[in-house]
Amino acid sequence: MRNALLCLALTALPASAQERVLSPERASGYDGILTQCVTFTRAQFANDMCAPLATSVAGMAAQAGLKHRHLGLIEWGFGTDQYAPTPDDLAFIAPLNLTFYIRATTDPDSGAVWASLYREVPEGRLVIWEDWGIGAGEQSVIRDGLSTGLARKLEPVFKALEEAN
Repeated sequence: MRNALLCLALTALPASAQERVLSPERASGYDGILTQCVTFTRAQFANDMCAPLATSVAGMAAQAGLKHRHLGLIEWGFGTDQYAPTPDDLAFIAPLNLTFYIRATTDPDSGAVWASLYREVPEGRLVIWEDWGIGAGEQSVIRDGLSTGLARKLEPVFKALEEAN
């Protein structure tokens, strides 16, 4: 139980750093969100965070009047380190990318997810917002605590996107 509280507490703390708050100026002009999960682990409990994160984003994007497309889960560190390609049939004019980077261990069980919201620019990536969460304890507690905690942290981000667009 103590580990469950630690996991949830670490993911639910209010953001205080400026880069963890999306300002209206930085939130305007976007019509969609492309999500993907990049995993650095083969621990199933950790990779199982991808689907609920994508589902949460889909709901928040719809509420904000934004299109959403989930590109899936890809592995890094196992031979290929490439982001999922942007689909050729994408109907977005000005999308943002939201990538969830997943790490985990299984002895002892622990996990971390870093979320980065950015847009592609000629020079690389312009980060709009990012945040993270960590947890240790039972696998189900880590999975559920981190995916729920990051979804909560994204709520004000999508509220800012809704208000700005």
